[in-house]
Amino acid sequence: MTILVQWLLDYTWVLYPLCAIGFVIYVARALTAQRKRNRAQFTLERDIAAAQVVRAWAMGLVFVVIGAVVFASTTFLLPNLDLGPLSPTPTLEAGLEIATPTTTLAPSPTPGVLVPTFTPAAASGEVPIPPSPEPTETPAPESPDTPNVAVTGDVNVRLGDFARLVSYGLPANEVTAAQPLPLTLQWQALERVSTVDYWVFTHLLAEDDRLIGQHDGVPAGGTRPTTGWSSGEIIVDAHTMAFYDAAYTGPATIVVGMYNPDDPGIRVLAELGSDYIVLPITINIVP
Repeated sequence: MTILVQWLLDYTWVLYPLCAIGFVIYVARALTAQRKRNRAQFTLERDIAAAQVVRAWAMGLVFVVIGAVVFASTTFLLPNLDLGPLSPTPTLEAGLEIATPTTTLAPSPTPGVLVPTFTPAAASGEVPIPPSPEPTETPAPESPDTPNVAVTGDVNVRLGDFARLVSYGLPANEVTAAQPLPLTLQWQALERVSTVDYWVFTHLLAEDDRLIGQHDGVPAGGTRPTTGWSSGEIIVDAHTMAFYDAAYTGPATIVVGMYNPDDPGIRVLAELGSDYIVLPITINIVP
C-alpha cells in the first residue's frame, strides 16, 4: 500500500494532462452536438442531440472533478499520512513451510425417525386426458379516435412501394396557433410490405418555409406500424400538430412524409422523386 501511495505522489503530474485532454475532447463533442441540435428539423433528432450534449458536458465535468480530487489528495491529504518506512513485504526463506490447519468434519446427524415416501398406486384402466384449452384470440389494439373533419381533399400520391396517401382531413382551413391542429391522413397499403417501421412526419410550414408546427409518430397513434400493413387496406392515421411559433399569423402549408426513426435522415421517396408530399391546401392562421 505504501509503495502504491509513493508511486502516486511521484507520477501525479501524468494525470493532469490526461484530465485536460479528456475535458477538451468532451467539450468539443458537446459543442458539435449542440450545433447538430440547432440544425435538427425533427423532434427525434433534437432529442438525440440534446442527450448527446448532456452526456458530453457531464463527461467533461467528470474529468474536471477527477483533476480536482487528485490535486486535493496529493496536496493536502497524502503528504500528511504517516506511511512509515517503505520496505517491501517480507518473503519466506527457502525450506520453510507454512502450517495449514486441518479441519475434521463431523458426521451429519441422522434423524431418528425416517419418513417414508408414499407413491400412490396407479389406477386401473386408462387415465383420462384433460381436454386442452381452446385457443383464444387476442383483440387487436383499437385505433385512436378520429378527430372531426370539415375540410377534406384527395391526394393519391404513392410513397415508396408500400403506401399511397389517399386523402387528408382538417377541422377547418382557418385556425389559430393557440391550439394544436388535428390532421387526419388516409393511407392505402400497396402490394409490397415494408421491412421498416417508418414514422410519419407532418410539418406545418410558414410562408417562408419555416417550420412552425409538427407531429411525428407511428401511424394511427402507434397502433399500426408500417410492417403490419396488408395490401389494399385503408389506414386512418390521426396526428395533432403542436405549434412552435404561437405568434405566427398568415398562410401556411402542410407537408407529409415518412422516415426511419433509427436514422431520421433516411426518408421514403414519393413517386415524383421528392422526400415529402405537399397537401393541396393552404391553411390560414389567425390570432
